[in-house]
Amino acid sequence: MKTNRIFSLILICLSIGQLSAFTQVITLESYIEQGLIHSPVLKDLNNQMYSNSVDSLLIKAGQRPQVSFNGSLYYAPVIGGIGYSEALTDISHISSVVYASQQIFNQKTIDARYSQIGIQNQALRVSSKITEKDLKKAITLQYLSACSISNEIAFNRDLLSSSVDEELILRQLVEKGLYKQVDYLSFMVELKGQELMLNDLQLQYQKELSALHVLCGLPGKADEQLVLPDIRLNSPISAANSPFFSRFVLDSLKIENEKVLIDRNYKPAISWFSDAGLLNNFPRDIGKNFGISMGLSLSVPIYDGHQRSLNHEKLKIAEDTRKNYAGYFQRQFSQQLQQLYLELQKTQEIIPRVNQQAGFAEPVVNQEKNLVNAGIVSMTDYVAALRNYITVKRSVNQYQLRILQIITEINYWNQ
Repeated sequence: MKTNRIFSLILICLSIGQLSAFTQVITLESYIEQGLIHSPVLKDLNNQMYSNSVDSLLIKAGQRPQVSFNGSLYYAPVIGGIGYSEALTDISHISSVVYASQQIFNQKTIDARYSQIGIQNQALRVSSKITEKDLKKAITLQYLSACSISNEIAFNRDLLSSSVDEELILRQLVEKGLYKQVDYLSFMVELKGQELMLNDLQLQYQKELSALHVLCGLPGKADEQLVLPDIRLNSPISAANSPFFSRFVLDSLKIENEKVLIDRNYKPAISWFSDAGLLNNFPRDIGKNFGISMGLSLSVPIYDGHQRSLNHEKLKIAEDTRKNYAGYFQRQFSQQLQQLYLELQKTQEIIPRVNQQAGFAEPVVNQEKNLVNAGIVSMTDYVAALRNYITVKRSVNQYQLRILQIITEINYWNQ
């Protein structure tokens, strides 16, 4: 039995060594940086902005004269007096013409289209900022979750190491008859429980760390140690500078610009056109039929079934929807921040009391440990004090984690 106990202690020591095998320390800032680099959503938004810049060039290109070449060869024979009417077909037709045209006096329409692209780019930049904030928040919360477990591992690893040393002393006291074998076995049950807790924490840590790597688009690693970050409250910014509110302003600008584009469709459109080339129906005179032509075209919308008013009605509905969302978000924004500030205050008020409790629990464990080593108190009392100490230290860690989580939430809305 003694050999089995020694073998068990060797396994515990090996477990402690394995759990302490953190080698590479990576900060929260490094994870956030990698997450922003690898984010496909941010890359997509950047590509959309680049695509809009191409659309601007397309608008500019569309304003230049548009040149095309049209050519045709046509023959309709009349055989034995049977065939198409020569008065209509001229029997044959040859054309080879270069055609050019350009719309003029439409600068306001062009400006409205440029404005449309500009508003789209602003909306994409706002979406990019919000996406970046979402990603930073998600990575920070996941990092804190993994970091909290890492801290618990460090604490329980040190506690297990101390308990292993204590076991050697208690075993000698049992051999001297100061404690019963059953008391020693009770302590060994607690020691095994600490070992199992460490194994569970290690599995949970690997799970949280893996989720963090997935968020950041990184390959998984098992040798990373996380450092609890120093997260502080940011100063609140005005609603005008917040991307959450900017999107509603941009939606309003987009609706107004669409009204302009609708109205411009009902303005007269003037274009010039010109062509040069060959038009001929008698091949023998083909050398005389090279020429040019030019002119102006005018298009005036008269009636389209009231589509203009219907499109304006749709935009009015869109504006009402935008106002409803903006008002609802404003109320939600204020209530969310108020709740978070209140929760932060209440949690910060608890911390001193929990730290005080931890301050009481640690010397109690040390005293119980000394009394057990002297054979004065029972091992059961010592195990109870040890469990209480573990519970209090876990509470301290959880409250510290919650404060950082709340600050992260507040900064998310205030950045």
